[in-house]
Amino acid sequence: MKKPQASPTLLLLLLAVAMFLTLLSVLMMAPLLVALASEFDTSVAVVGQLAGATAITWGITAFLIGPISDTYGRRPVLLTGVMLMGVGILGSVLAWNYGSLLGFRLLTGVAAAMIPATAIAAVADIFPPEGRGKAIGWMMSATGISATIGIAMVAFLLDVGGWRLPFYVIGGIVLVLWALLWVWFPQSQRQPGQSLSFFSHYREVGANATVWYVLAANALLQMAFLGVFSYLAANLIQTYGMTAGETVLPLALAGIGVIAGGFIGGRIADSRRRLNFLTIAALLGGLLATFVFVGPVSPWLTVTFAFGVAASLRITASVTPTLLLELAGSSRSTATGMFAVSNQIGVFGGASIGGAMLAMGGFPMVGFFCLGAAVVGGALILLKVRDPAEFLERIALREASNDPAKTTT
Repeated sequence: MKKPQASPTLLLLLLAVAMFLTLLSVLMMAPLLVALASEFDTSVAVVGQLAGATAITWGITAFLIGPISDTYGRRPVLLTGVMLMGVGILGSVLAWNYGSLLGFRLLTGVAAAMIPATAIAAVADIFPPEGRGKAIGWMMSATGISATIGIAMVAFLLDVGGWRLPFYVIGGIVLVLWALLWVWFPQSQRQPGQSLSFFSHYREVGANATVWYVLAANALLQMAFLGVFSYLAANLIQTYGMTAGETVLPLALAGIGVIAGGFIGGRIADSRRRLNFLTIAALLGGLLATFVFVGPVSPWLTVTFAFGVAASLRITASVTPTLLLELAGSSRSTATGMFAVSNQIGVFGGASIGGAMLAMGGFPMVGFFCLGAAVVGGALILLKVRDPAEFLERIALREASNDPAKTTT
């Protein structure tokens, strides 16, 4: 990548907005489930599969897009993804039945797959190793805003103008972002004679077994997180009798946990004990997930538990890509593309398996499913994941430089 004309801070801000909108393109379905079920004469569980459908095309595209970004550069992939995401979201307004809406959601998944892997790899291009964790943490905190202000905005727009209005507004914002990225995002520089080779990039990343354990654990934790937040709004509406408008504040408060999780993850991503923190967070998040759905207590206690789920499970969103970038060698976007695939496996599992659990045994079954996914993910981190030697050496050098006794010996 050529040296950016814009400052790193401005580029980080634009990339953070792109990440915010990408996650919102999935999470925006949660407040709309009941309205869409009524509009298309189906059940909430069936409409919940729209998020799972988006995850399928997202996961397939993310698998392909990493080597393309590593070969041809970040700019063309990022701009194409943002433009197509805007088209997919605005196209949803035209849906005349469930099948047509499903088609536009599939397109949204294809487009959105181009953004996270490319944005995270761009951060690695722009920032030095010791600053990447915090930069990624800020980006992941921005995605948390989509679970707070974003989802609350969707619920408000739904209450004001029906289910189509959120698609109009969010799609328009996406197109504005595209224009800003066109102006400010740096041109990519391709090396002479460089050609596209999917297998060489994946061989470089996949030769390390740790990569696969990290991706599996991340998918399970994402599954637990999306299992909670895909059905939180529906739980508040159906269990506690809230209207869509009344869920705005509870969803916003619960979603603040996503911001907290991204912020905490960014701070521990460069810590020697980051894997220990991540294991504890996984187990805590799974336990709290059961409390969200098991037994109606009070809506505000349910929201408090959901906040804890988000704060705990979203730590992985900052730590995992930082770890993968350290393991990726020169195939950074390929590694972050694999991270995006694991995220979408989690999204698909959280939305689709969560919907199946809801149909089988009601909301408590969703909670137990989330608990199981989080426990298995935490166990993988504890038993199978180890930090790379280069990371431990860098930490040791940093600790030595900060220890006056060692530096004077």
